[in-house]
Amino acid sequence: GVDAAFRERRQAKAVTIGHDVWIGHGAVIMPGVAIGNGAVIGANAVVTRDVPSYAIVAGVPAKALRPRFTPDIAARIEALAWWDWPVEKLARAVPDMQAMPIETFLDRWENDAV
Repeated sequence: GVDAAFRERRQAKAVTIGHDVWIGHGAVIMPGVAIGNGAVIGANAVVTRDVPSYAIVAGVPAKALRPRFTPDIAARIEALAWWDWPVEKLARAVPDMQAMPIETFLDRWENDAV
């Protein structure tokens, strides 16, 4: 089996990945790094530091290229927290997620109680 000390070292440096994160093919995320909600990690990036929510990073080592959304839109997505919705509501929202611009989607779903 796996050496207990090795397992403890790995668990102490676990990677944390937020909701709605895109990780490109071949990207490497180093131990102990936290990736915020909505971040985008470019293909083949080597992530050595924490990535803020809604940041787009790429390169070796990964560096922030730009925000994915404006601060207002990012705050609205965080408040919406669609990843916590019941599966039935999520299933109803998926077509809109796929088809609508983000502002339109937020306008439509921010006040949907069910």
